[in-house]
Amino acid sequence: MLRAASRRTSAHAATLLQAQRQSLARSVYTNTRPTAQPRINNAKPLTNPNIAGARHLSTAEKIRRKYREASKGIWRKNPILLPLAIASIVGGAISFAYISYVELTRVAPQYHKFPAPVADALRTAVYYTEIDLNPPKALQAYKEALRIAAELGVHPFSDEVLGIKIQVAMMLEKAGLFKPAIDVLERTKSETLIWIEKGRAMEGVQGAGVGAVKDAAPKFAPTQAKIAPENVQINTDAMQETEEDLKERAETEVRLRDKALKKVIGIQMKLGELYSSDHIQEDKKAEEAQVAAVELCLKEMHRRQRLGLPVGSSSSGSEENGEAWLNLTEIATALADLANTYIAKERFELAMPLYLRALDLIRNAEGDTPSCKQVVLLNDVATAMVGHAQLPVKSQPQQPVAVDQTVEAARQWAQKAIDVAAHIQPPVRDEECDITCVVATYNLGELAELQQKPQVAKQRYTEAKSLADGIGYEEGSLMAKEALKRLGKK
Repeated sequence: MLRAASRRTSAHAATLLQAQRQSLARSVYTNTRPTAQPRINNAKPLTNPNIAGARHLSTAEKIRRKYREASKGIWRKNPILLPLAIASIVGGAISFAYISYVELTRVAPQYHKFPAPVADALRTAVYYTEIDLNPPKALQAYKEALRIAAELGVHPFSDEVLGIKIQVAMMLEKAGLFKPAIDVLERTKSETLIWIEKGRAMEGVQGAGVGAVKDAAPKFAPTQAKIAPENVQINTDAMQETEEDLKERAETEVRLRDKALKKVIGIQMKLGELYSSDHIQEDKKAEEAQVAAVELCLKEMHRRQRLGLPVGSSSSGSEENGEAWLNLTEIATALADLANTYIAKERFELAMPLYLRALDLIRNAEGDTPSCKQVVLLNDVATAMVGHAQLPVKSQPQQPVAVDQTVEAARQWAQKAIDVAAHIQPPVRDEECDITCVVATYNLGELAELQQKPQVAKQRYTEAKSLADGIGYEEGSLMAKEALKRLGKK
């Protein structure tokens, strides 16, 4: 029985194993047999097949997929180079944007008045002046710019041409060639003054010629009356156009002369600075240049007053890009510079009239809104009076006023400077006002000493030191400290 049971069990197991093998064989056959291709009707083609493997990638998707594959692990593989590369790209973009901004806002406006060929030569000259200082190459480029400007018909005494010549002098000064710089300025000044004088002489001749023609007109009236009207043909439109053109040219010449004279005065002041520099040290020529600048200012002011022209603006009216002639503040600056030169030479009697005239011009220019320029000039007048009062009697060329009166007048001027400064508020009030208040207070201390008032002098010196310490004016603080020591020894 056991043997029969075992045979039945073995037969049943074999039957199950055979069935399982047949099932696996059918499964493998089913999975590996090719799928039947669908029949395609040629009359009705498929317009929207929905087969995943047949879809084509677009160009953008291909680029995106490649970028995604390339970017995998890039931060991990390049932890140092990648941030440096990104920083370099960003820095380059910022630098390019800044250079473009500077070119559009600062560099280009300097050349927009010049013709393109002249501007190109000037760019080269400025490069060898500001970037890579090379006087021979810069001078050659400036000469080329002047030559091209002359060929293109630019006026030889226009703002542009005179500006190029002044820039040549500045380049030579920057290179340490002070004597050639002075020669360039002297030659430019002389040529410009000659042109201005000839032009103004022609203005007088033309004015006289117009008057002579008007006076002579009645004499020729009978002769003109004999001519038949039908034989005279006059193109009134052409005559009017020609007259307007001549008038416009005359006004342009007047404006150019105003601007050129303004530049001549600036050249004279620059010559005074160069002559007095440590490299030249010709104080006499420096003073002559400053005196010539002031004389030109005063001469032009008197001419304008005589002709009824505005003193502080262009002869031909308002200018679009600023006043052609010096304004009152610029004239006052020229006067004050010469007065400062006289103060340095202890010629106080010559400095005081210049300071007073400059102060009058500044007051007329500023009206009811005073600035720190008035404060400085008020204190300068007091300084000149103090210096004049302290000169020995023999050194003073004349003594029309007693010393006590001079000291009292100087005290009033210094106090006036402090009072005016007290009413000036920021942003008009600046460091110049603060320093001037320190100097004026110190001057009041010196004046109190001259008046034999040591307590008042000590109070003023202490106040000056406190003001100087408050604004960080070390020189003023040191002077006040030394003055207090001097008073303590008395």
